[in-house]
Amino acid sequence: MLHLTLLLHVLVLSLSPADASMHGEVPDFYEDEATGYGPVFEEQPVDIIYPEESPEAKITMSCRARANPPATYKWIMEDMEIDLNAQGSHYSLVGGNLVISNPIKTKHVGQYFCLATNKYGTVISREASVQFGYLDLFSSEERESVHVKEGQGAVLLCASPPHYPAELSFRWILNEFPTFIPLDKRRFVSQITGNLYISKVDSSDSGNYSCIASSQSISKSVFSNYIPLVPIAERPIRKYPADLKVKFPDTTALVGQNITLECFALGNPVPEIRWKKLDGQLPPNHEVRMAGAHLHLYNVQFEDGGSYQCEAVNSKGKDYHAARVSVEAFPEWVEHISSTEKDLSSDYTMSCIASGKPEPRIRWLKNGEPSDRKEMRFSSLTFDDSGMYQCIAENHHGVIYANAELRVYACAPTFEHNPVKRVLAPKNGRVVIQCRPKAAPKPTFSWSKDTELLYNSTRVFIWEDGSLEILNVTSADEGRYTCFAENDRGKANSTGSLLVTGKFHLMSNA
Repeated sequence: MLHLTLLLHVLVLSLSPADASMHGEVPDFYEDEATGYGPVFEEQPVDIIYPEESPEAKITMSCRARANPPATYKWIMEDMEIDLNAQGSHYSLVGGNLVISNPIKTKHVGQYFCLATNKYGTVISREASVQFGYLDLFSSEERESVHVKEGQGAVLLCASPPHYPAELSFRWILNEFPTFIPLDKRRFVSQITGNLYISKVDSSDSGNYSCIASSQSISKSVFSNYIPLVPIAERPIRKYPADLKVKFPDTTALVGQNITLECFALGNPVPEIRWKKLDGQLPPNHEVRMAGAHLHLYNVQFEDGGSYQCEAVNSKGKDYHAARVSVEAFPEWVEHISSTEKDLSSDYTMSCIASGKPEPRIRWLKNGEPSDRKEMRFSSLTFDDSGMYQCIAENHHGVIYANAELRVYACAPTFEHNPVKRVLAPKNGRVVIQCRPKAAPKPTFSWSKDTELLYNSTRVFIWEDGSLEILNVTSADEGRYTCFAENDRGKANSTGSLLVTGKFHLMSNA
């Protein structure tokens, strides 16, 4: 009789928003390392920003999977398999890692992912990008002097140079490095535009100003040419109403993030900045900090979404600005596939449910190939259904994966790991003797007591799962009981015994 043993192994992997990483383990029903299993990612590629001026002339993208037999690896770049043997190729494979030697911006910028394969199937990693980071020098053009009457406000434009990635931080120096402009109620540097704002100019502001733009990603800073600021004396010094020049835009934040809203006004006297939430209360003190021109919101939650307003006030007038804060969320699993094993010809459904805002889209892969199914519903499993399955949930904030190795299982009945046991039963009570062989497809069952074949009666029942139930137990029921299991691949039996006790107590296994 042909004896096939094919197991179902499901590995669940999910991305936390913080690091968008996969994690996983070999399922616990594999009893030893000799048992084969499909690839399980232990390392995957992450987004890389390669500084154009980097002294290290290579990029390494990680990919490592645990698998038995060991996995082989391929890499895809912009939907094309990378030919490692092409003439003049900058690519090489070290283990599963992709190494790009002497990277070139025009050739190597793009989206990458790896495939790990063994005889049980293929899984693909998450996508990761390679981008070249740079921060060009400021324009060499001479900056024009800014002439401002004392008491009036001034705006010095940073005009940051071309750069990648988008995030820069800004400071300003006065006359010489490292004399940084202190920030207070009168002076403000926007971390969005880099511009320096002085709400009212006085004679002490005279001097040469330079904007410093810094990129933390590539550890580089550049300085602008000096901008002379020339205060013009005017007596008496006039007063000016509050005039908001820095206004925070409509902002989208992810659940759990910290965000900062900016508002700053020109005016004399120096305006005071006040903050409020128009459609509810500001978050509790431990989740919000108002620092003049900044409103800091920490650990943002959905209820923090809404309209926020800043108000600039001085003795000459008021100015207002409001914009919306929208709170969205990275995908997160609500329900995911889990470890199981299924019989040949049985029915099975793999389903994935994910939360997120916007609502994540679910898609499926089998052995790295897209499937057009919305859920994996199998009616009468076949061996061809075996393979590596991936459920992917994504919205524009990110992607999470749940991976499953499906192996359809079929074998003749065997009691090797679960024989019929010796059972104690109370006189006049009820007893159930279990029959749980490993078998697929599901076997048919029969029982005998000693040499007598048993049939269903008012007192004896053979359950659909193979268990034998006896009611109103008597001393005559003592004896040796044998369960017979048979399917189209073979048959087996196992014998246990029943001992009847004299007084009523709960049944126990010997």
